[in-house]
Amino acid sequence: MSRPQQVIRQLAKVYNVNRATCSVRPYTLTSTGADSFWDNTTLKTSASSRHAALLNDLPLLRESHSLAPTSPSLHESIYDELEGKGPLMPSESQYCIRLGNGVEPPVVLLDGSEPSLFSAHLQVLDNEGEDIDNITVCEYSKKKVQRYHVQDKSGCVYNRGSVLNYTFRVSQDTGNLMCCLSLCHGDGTFLARSYLALDQMSSLDHISLPLMNETDTIIGLINCSIIEIRGLEQPIQAASPPTSGYTTPLEIGHRGCGVTQTDRELFSELPCLPENTLSSMEMAYRHGAHMVETDVAVTQDLKAVLYHDLQIELAGNRKVPISHVTSHVLESVPSEGLIVNAQQKRQQLLLDQDEDMRLEELEGKSKPYPYLSHALQTLPPDLGIMLEVKANLPEEGVEGVLYHGDKNVYLDVILQDLFQHVGNRNIILCSFCADTCTMLRNKQGRWPVVLISQGSTDTYPDYLDPRLACLQTSINMAIAENLQGVSMFSGLLQHDPAAVVSGVKESGLQTFVWGFHCCNQEFRDTMRNNQIDGIIYDRIYEEKTLPKRKPA
Repeated sequence: MSRPQQVIRQLAKVYNVNRATCSVRPYTLTSTGADSFWDNTTLKTSASSRHAALLNDLPLLRESHSLAPTSPSLHESIYDELEGKGPLMPSESQYCIRLGNGVEPPVVLLDGSEPSLFSAHLQVLDNEGEDIDNITVCEYSKKKVQRYHVQDKSGCVYNRGSVLNYTFRVSQDTGNLMCCLSLCHGDGTFLARSYLALDQMSSLDHISLPLMNETDTIIGLINCSIIEIRGLEQPIQAASPPTSGYTTPLEIGHRGCGVTQTDRELFSELPCLPENTLSSMEMAYRHGAHMVETDVAVTQDLKAVLYHDLQIELAGNRKVPISHVTSHVLESVPSEGLIVNAQQKRQQLLLDQDEDMRLEELEGKSKPYPYLSHALQTLPPDLGIMLEVKANLPEEGVEGVLYHGDKNVYLDVILQDLFQHVGNRNIILCSFCADTCTMLRNKQGRWPVVLISQGSTDTYPDYLDPRLACLQTSINMAIAENLQGVSMFSGLLQHDPAAVVSGVKESGLQTFVWGFHCCNQEFRDTMRNNQIDGIIYDRIYEEKTLPKRKPA
C-alpha cells in the first residue's frame, strides 16, 4: 500500500471516530474513493499538444492592472480591458480553493485555539503523482490586496481577516486530482497538513477537513471553500464588440421602470408597470434609459427567465423555488397588469407619461417571467442590459433554489442565451455572489463583470460573506479577481460621495450605484457631479434631463 493511500485510509478511519469532537461539519474520505484514486496508474488525458501548450502558456497569472484612474467613459475602457484575458477553453477546468470566509476561522485546533498567522502552501497531484505546477494565489482583506501571482515555494502568509484564494487550470480529462495543503507557523516550522480529493466533490461553499501533524494525528480542522469553473461546453466563436457611444454616467432603469414586488416598502411611490417585464423595460428605453437592470434565474428545465425573487407564488399561496418549476408552468401565469388601482387613473397616468404608449399595448408586454432569449431578441438593440445573475446566498434561507446542484450548468444556460441572441447589444454582468462573479469572469471574456456590494448599513442585514459586507473588501476582491467594477449601495454614498467614488476609481474599477436613494433627483445630480459611471434607479420616466425616444 502506498504512503498516500495509508494516510487517506487512516484519515477516513480516525476522523469518523473523532468527528464528535469537532464543532463544524466534517468531510469524510472513504477508503473506496482513496483506492480508486491512488491505484489508478493511467493518466486519463487525451489533451492535444495545442492544449498542453495552452496550459503552459496560460498559468492563470493575470495581467496586472495599473492602479491609475481609468477613463471616465465606460464604453471607451471597460470593454477594451477584456481583450486577451484568456477565458477558459471548452475542455478546461479551473479550481479555486479559498481560505477565509469571515464566518469561521480557517484553522481551528482541537484545543480551541486559532493560529492568527501562518503560511499555507498548496500542492496538487494528478493520478500519476505528477505536480500541477500552474498554481497561483491572491490575498485580500479590508486593509490590503495582492493580485494573483505564482505561488512561492514557501507558501503564502495568512493574516487574520484575510482571504487566500489558490487557483489552477487543468484539462477536464486530466483525471483525479489530489490536493495537499501544508501549513507552517509564522517562524517557518511545520504546523499541519490536510488532504483533499477533488474528484469526490463538486463546488462547495464550505467544507471542513481534518488537519494532521507529522505523525498523521488529527490536531484540528481547516475550513475552506471550493469552486470548480468549467469552460463552456460549446466553443464560442469570436463576436464583434458591443456598441459604444454612451457617455457616462449610464442612466440605468432598475428592473425596467422600478420595483413593484420585493423591497417595495422602501419606495415612496411605485412605478406604473410590473418589474422585469418587457413593457417596463421598453418604457424605460423610450424615456432615455441607456440600459435596464434586470434579474435572471434558471428554471427546472434549464430556461433563463427574468425574475427577481428566489421563489414564485403559485395557486393557493404556495411559494415554490423557481428552480423547481418548469417554464411551461411559468407560461401559464397570467399577465400582472398595471400596478395602480383604478383603470381610469392608470390609463391617464400612461398617457401623461408617454403619448405613444397605450394601455392595451403595454399590458400585452407585461407578462411575468419573460425568457432572457426573448428579451434579447425583442427589446431595442441599442438598449443595454445590466444582467444581475441571481445567487442563493446563505442569508436568503432558501436551500437548493437556484443552482440545480451545479453552478456551472446554471451559468452556462445564461451565457449560451447571451452568445446566441445578444448581437452587439451592450451587456454588463453582475451579482451579489462573489463566487458567481469569479466564475462569470473566467467563463467568458466579452462582457464586463461587476460585483454588487451592500457594505455595512442599517437598511439591510449584513451579509455573512465579508466580500459583500464591507465595501473596501468588495473593492479589493474585485481588484484581485480582475473584475471590471463595483456596484455600491446608495446608502454608502450619502455622507462623502466624492471620497468613495474617487477611491474606487483610483483602484482602476468602474463605479455604479443602486438603492432607493437614487430615486431622489438631488442624489442623482450629486452622483453625476462626482463622475459615477452608472446610476441604477426607479421611475426613470421622471428624469427630465433624458431625451425621449420614439418607438421603432
